[in-house]
Amino acid sequence: MDTFLLLSGALQIILSLFIGIIFIFLAFKIFVRLAFKFDESDELKKNNVAVAILTGSIIFSVVLIMKSSLEPAVQVFAITLRNPDASFVTYLETVGIILGHIVLSAVIAFIGIYVSMLIFMWLTRKINEMTEIKSNNIAVSILLSFVIISMALLLNAGIITLLDALVPFPQISLGDIGV
Repeated sequence: MDTFLLLSGALQIILSLFIGIIFIFLAFKIFVRLAFKFDESDELKKNNVAVAILTGSIIFSVVLIMKSSLEPAVQVFAITLRNPDASFVTYLETVGIILGHIVLSAVIAFIGIYVSMLIFMWLTRKINEMTEIKSNNIAVSILLSFVIISMALLLNAGIITLLDALVPFPQISLGDIGV
């Protein structure tokens, strides 16, 4: 049994559960407060499918971008675990880098998706997307949802590169991991 792999897998599950729930909830609340001009909870209680579709696409897009930051974070932790010279301080520094990377990716994801949505809505001024979505216009909701998901896919690579520049992970050689 590979203890390091077991610990890395456990960390990935814990991070995914903990951070996933927190950022899904935050994505829901932040976007709703910023973008929607109505109470999304009331609309969801009224079975407004358009609001559910749009909200789901926002959550999916944020998770899609954040997923890319979880993978390198777990790899860095796995490398730190394999380092026989790692001290408690090294582990704390690694956890700090990981949390910083994840929080920064979430902030950049929120901002990128929100700005993209605002620009699209500004370009399509003939349609008031939020009014239409509040009126349960599923077609408008699906269109805006695909714009949001598409922008998340397009922004993903740039966000990861930006994160690598802002929060650099330690340079690791094959010798550092015992290969």
